[in-house]
Amino acid sequence: MDKFKLEFVTPEKLLFSSEVEQVIIPGSDGEFTILAEHSPIISSMKAGLIRIYSEIISDPLVYFVTEGFIDMASNNLTILAQNAIEKDQLDKQKLNVLIETYQKEIDITDNDSRKNKYNIKIENIRAIQTDI
Repeated sequence: MDKFKLEFVTPEKLLFSSEVEQVIIPGSDGEFTILAEHSPIISSMKAGLIRIYSEIISDPLVYFVTEGFIDMASNNLTILAQNAIEKDQLDKQKLNVLIETYQKEIDITDNDSRKNKYNIKIENIRAIQTDI
């Protein structure tokens, strides 16, 4: 299978830079897959798991992300994540800390749109907790 270039970064560091065969993204409108020669796309991400396959037959490298954006163009995928934790380093306590942080934001704002945004983030994280 054909490969494409992946650059996966957070504000703190470059997490991954290599040729890959497939990446599964937790898009804001649902999970989707990127393969080589994918049409150009820019999309936001919701809290979820990114699965990176160097080879489709291999086990994926899995990261939990809180939110971010992806940009696929000219067979190059860039993932910009606000926060990313390798799944092996993820535990329910870390997820609970994120939930508490978002709950505090809900408690201090009067803006219904912001409250809704944080409630959605909490729901997404709780859904992932069942897989940990």
